[in-house]
Amino acid sequence: MQLAVVGAVVLGVLGVVWLGVTAMMARSELNKVRAGAPQLRAQLLAADIPSATASADLIARQATRSHKLTSGPAWAVISRIPVLGDPFETARGITGVANELGRNALPELVEAGTTIDPSALRGADGRIDIAALQRITPALDSAAASIDRAIARTERLPASTYLPAVDDARVDLLDELRPLAHMAEASQQAAQLLPPMLGSTKPQTYFLGFQNNAEARGTGGLPGAFAIVKASKGKIDFVGFHNDDELRGVTAKVRFDSEYEELYRNAATKTLFLNSNLSPHFPYAAAIWADMWRQHSGQRVDGAIAVDPEVLSYLLAVTGPAKLRDGTQLSAANVVELTQSTAYNRFADDNAARKRFLIEIAAAAADKVIGSVDDPVELARALARAADERRLLVWSANKDLQTLIEKTELSGAVPVTNAPYVGLTIINEGGNKLDYYLDRALTWQRGACGEDRPVTATVRLTNTAPDGLSPYVTSRSDDPGYPIKPGDHRVTIFYAATSGAVLTSATLDGKPAGVSAGKERGHPVFIVDVELPRGKPRTVVLNIDEPHRAGEPIVFRQPLVRDLALDVRDTPC
Repeated sequence: MQLAVVGAVVLGVLGVVWLGVTAMMARSELNKVRAGAPQLRAQLLAADIPSATASADLIARQATRSHKLTSGPAWAVISRIPVLGDPFETARGITGVANELGRNALPELVEAGTTIDPSALRGADGRIDIAALQRITPALDSAAASIDRAIARTERLPASTYLPAVDDARVDLLDELRPLAHMAEASQQAAQLLPPMLGSTKPQTYFLGFQNNAEARGTGGLPGAFAIVKASKGKIDFVGFHNDDELRGVTAKVRFDSEYEELYRNAATKTLFLNSNLSPHFPYAAAIWADMWRQHSGQRVDGAIAVDPEVLSYLLAVTGPAKLRDGTQLSAANVVELTQSTAYNRFADDNAARKRFLIEIAAAAADKVIGSVDDPVELARALARAADERRLLVWSANKDLQTLIEKTELSGAVPVTNAPYVGLTIINEGGNKLDYYLDRALTWQRGACGEDRPVTATVRLTNTAPDGLSPYVTSRSDDPGYPIKPGDHRVTIFYAATSGAVLTSATLDGKPAGVSAGKERGHPVFIVDVELPRGKPRTVVLNIDEPHRAGEPIVFRQPLVRDLALDVRDTPC
């Protein structure tokens, strides 16, 4: 009997020792996997397939070793014990997920990269190889599904055990999986969307609007010049460039939901092209643009696209500079300033010449990008950056394609959601170009936990316009009814809050502020008119009661010349 007891004790001690030794060895292998994951992502993004293949093979071997180390009988037994076995269950689950990724998702991602030759993705005539994109779709679909399963499996593992190192390892794995999932999903979506949008089955026609961020609108900047673009079997052609005068007096015969119709009923969004994108929800503007062009030309377009000068700068950084007729070099370094500042001084007294100049810039940049076949991967990366910043927006008149687009960052859609939401939009009310000099800062602070939670949204605006600007830049088309000086500005703040939110008070520079309200896409919208004297910061504070909603807030970032300075302060519950 005593021998049996001693034997059991010895076996127990050996089991604990074995668990400890294998846990340390498994952790060492997992650390190697974790260290290699960012490198693999970078290699895939750079289309360095030989290096990515080697990295994926190494990660797979390391993941398999870590999984085998936690797959023995001792691990199986202890992981089933309530509470005591929680960290062991989590550790086994982590190594299992890593092993599955190494065997499935990572090879599939590399296979997709191997299937397509980036250097041959565009032909000498600029045509994109649609068939190559279609070939990689199955591998990307499978990889995205594998990673989604891995995330779901990891999230189901015990999250809070008595071993912090194991809990941290679970968090670390999720931190690596989520960007990998984002990359796989973005690649998958591109492979699904690009062939039909590039005219794989029938030619497509698009309205391409150039937005001028020196005069703020909901989706970014004022719509001015535009182009009509055709895509057929991967070949893209610009078939005409136009200025905003061409759509003057045209009315779009479209109707949206009652919230939109009420909020913008006096804003002439359907009768004045320059106001067509007051809403931050791009599909509204896109539908208006498409119908205005149909009313004007009789031509139906298959979709609409919006870009701004920053997008041109990202693309020209890849292609190199373009040359204008007067010898001006149009480059990544000067295109933003040239289009949104310099042009207004150079053509201060000749509006028609300025519009011709801006159209020439748009055409020169388009020719340079369409004619470039040197580095399609870098061009794709530049476009992805633009989409991430909401500077490249896309809408399709095809409902099935639009459903796919709205799952991506390209859509420019304001989400219909009950999640916490922070949506600041600035609208230029002076009819000038002073938003080139506008600084914006937003602090969002959510307070005490409860059924309702107090939220304070503090908006700070500063008009930094210098002396010496042309009258065209500083002119005011509004009639404020009070004295103003050259360079003084006026904007309207549209702040969209969480669904169900209620405004309790508002101040402007510490004094009660007048606020009007509406709704858009289910979000309460609070509206404040703000005069912005040159050089004088103004502060608007909105105190709001919002329903308690878990999770980090969804933040809308309106793309203007200067980035929004954002500070999110959330009290944990």
